[in-house]
Amino acid sequence: MHKPTRSLLSLALLAALPVWADQMLPQINVEAEKDDFDARRKSTTTKLVYGREELDRMNELTVGDYLRRLPSVTFSGPPGTPKDVRVRGMDKGYTEILIDGEPVATGTKERQIQVDRIPLDMVERVELIRAPSAGMPNEGLMGTINIVLRDAPDTRIASARLVTGRIFGEKTDKDSWNLSGQYGNATGDVRWLLNAAVGQRGELKTKRKSEQGFVAATGVRNSWKDEFEDERVTTDTFDFAPRVNIKLGGGDELVLTPWLTRSDEAKTKTVDKFKYNTPLTGTDHVGDGRRSETEDKLRETGRLRGEWKHRLDGGLLSVYAAAQQGGELKDKTALEYNAAGALSKVTLEKDDKDEKEWYLGVKAERGLGAHKLAGGLEFKDRSRLDQKTKQDGASWATLAPRTTGRGDNFEIAEQRWTAFLQDEIRLGGQHFLTPGLRFIRNEQTAVDGAGQKSGGTTRATSPSLHYLWRLGAHNLRASLTHTFKPPKFDDLSSVEETPGGANSLTNPVKAGNPALKPEQARGLEAGWDYFLPKNGGVLGANLFRRDIADLVEKRTAFEGARFVERPQNVGDAKVWGWELDARPRLDIIGLPELMLRFNYTRLYSAIENATSGQTTRIKDQPPYVYNVGFDWQLPRWEAAWGINYNYTPRFLKNPTEPLKPDDEAEQKLLDLYVLKRLSNDLAIRFTAANLLDMRKDKDKFEYDTLGRKTKFTNEVERGGRAFFVALEGKW
Repeated sequence: MHKPTRSLLSLALLAALPVWADQMLPQINVEAEKDDFDARRKSTTTKLVYGREELDRMNELTVGDYLRRLPSVTFSGPPGTPKDVRVRGMDKGYTEILIDGEPVATGTKERQIQVDRIPLDMVERVELIRAPSAGMPNEGLMGTINIVLRDAPDTRIASARLVTGRIFGEKTDKDSWNLSGQYGNATGDVRWLLNAAVGQRGELKTKRKSEQGFVAATGVRNSWKDEFEDERVTTDTFDFAPRVNIKLGGGDELVLTPWLTRSDEAKTKTVDKFKYNTPLTGTDHVGDGRRSETEDKLRETGRLRGEWKHRLDGGLLSVYAAAQQGGELKDKTALEYNAAGALSKVTLEKDDKDEKEWYLGVKAERGLGAHKLAGGLEFKDRSRLDQKTKQDGASWATLAPRTTGRGDNFEIAEQRWTAFLQDEIRLGGQHFLTPGLRFIRNEQTAVDGAGQKSGGTTRATSPSLHYLWRLGAHNLRASLTHTFKPPKFDDLSSVEETPGGANSLTNPVKAGNPALKPEQARGLEAGWDYFLPKNGGVLGANLFRRDIADLVEKRTAFEGARFVERPQNVGDAKVWGWELDARPRLDIIGLPELMLRFNYTRLYSAIENATSGQTTRIKDQPPYVYNVGFDWQLPRWEAAWGINYNYTPRFLKNPTEPLKPDDEAEQKLLDLYVLKRLSNDLAIRFTAANLLDMRKDKDKFEYDTLGRKTKFTNEVERGGRAFFVALEGKW
């Protein structure tokens, strides 16, 4: 464990000391959860809220497993294992992930935490924020997901959940388990909560790959290779998020919110290679070597945050400070064997990413007649260090240092000032208008692996305007926003990486671009919600549009005497679409215990190629995505069951690169749960995930500049079905 993280963990444990002073407490009933439909109705900004009652229905193992059911959400990762969330179909970097309303220091180059690292049982609610207000971070051009961890309770709570299960893959099976629990109370002037989880998660992936080469002039097949990849991952996890609220004199309050997440991942991967000695006829299929990889990856993120809340006349003043650290330490060994089974190459890699951050801020809000004024100022200091070493050789005895690639070694420092002003105005007649302005000044300096320095200062002013009309059971909404997205860390590096083999359009030199500018977007949202009587659910529809300036994409071009791939600000683009979501209880047909779930998002985009003038869709965006399912409570049998189907169609992944068309596979996920209550405080749950054993079937083509086919590749990925049993109790 990194030293900074050990320090944070020690501080977190100290913050939780009041918890241990109270072990013999009287048992009382758990307070009812807040209704997420009501939170959605009252919000003056454009966001969807999913509270603890909703999360308890399926009670997935991780936040990632639950997020794939939300409107407009797609994901990447092995089939059935959502890792990187994508809102509205765009690359994961366009979605901002917050923990308790604030960004996380993760150690990743994309500035985003993988959501499969967070146990769902530790979460109080999930918010899908379509358009940010001035008082929150605004780097999610397509949307923001705010994961709110459980808060200290007003009365005693004690609950635990034990989950065990197995994933059934193509070549083998793997076990998974998780134990989580919450214990807290309010004693005198102190409210506190212990919130922790520990477990082991298994993942499986197999991939079959067939690659055929063709003579461009004649179309004759001149090469044919096959590969079979078997990947197995075991991840040990630990999460700890205690909460302590201390009442001070005069109505003031001190809030301590430590958080620590740790995952230790062990991965093995084997790739068996084959070829056809007579590719023209597809005969004489023989072995062509083997590759074996082992990788250990330790990821840690820790945060210690304290906030002093001071009551004002009709308002609140908050002063807060925090320190956080995120790191990733990876060791990888790769062994390659020739067709005769003899060792032909050894590669060792060690990669250490470390991100540290501290920040200090003040914010205040106060009611003044029909106005609710808010403002804040924050300073943030962040540093990041990436260090990667490589060695390779024909054998263990001939290992020698190897030149590192683009973005493998660099150091970045950032200092950011943020200020905001916002006014929530009640216009009368249940009309609300929320104008706001957010100011950002970000100064960055960087030193890359070649010792070259770069940097600059970015200034951005982001206005926002939200409108809400509560018309009886209906909410009508509209939002205008401005958001911006800084480049990924490694995209700013000027170091070049030259891959093996001949330089070509499909095997270019890879380089960064220190001159990259942040992407900025003007956003428009217009939506309608209808809240059914007697807390019967909600129906919603929404239109959205984003006009993106300075869009960043990786492009390959001929520079001098070689092909080079580098990220570029390729110009302006637009993304638009419409979204439907519904969670109604079927009281209308006499089934109040049955809740339907449905959401559908239709996605469009357009970007013009500055060279060819051709207009295409943006890379990686599917045409649509939908979820459909239900939850059925069966009080007569003290039971419940539910099902969910998630679908994303097959689509062209990279329409901006016509010489390398790449089809993304369709995704079909079917999940099921059955719950049986053994008593008022104890239940057993059976969950089946990826029941259809989804396979990702991908086709890739390559053509020369005359449009003649030179290569065809087919890949089929498979994860595996997963079955879990959970015992859930409270006392």
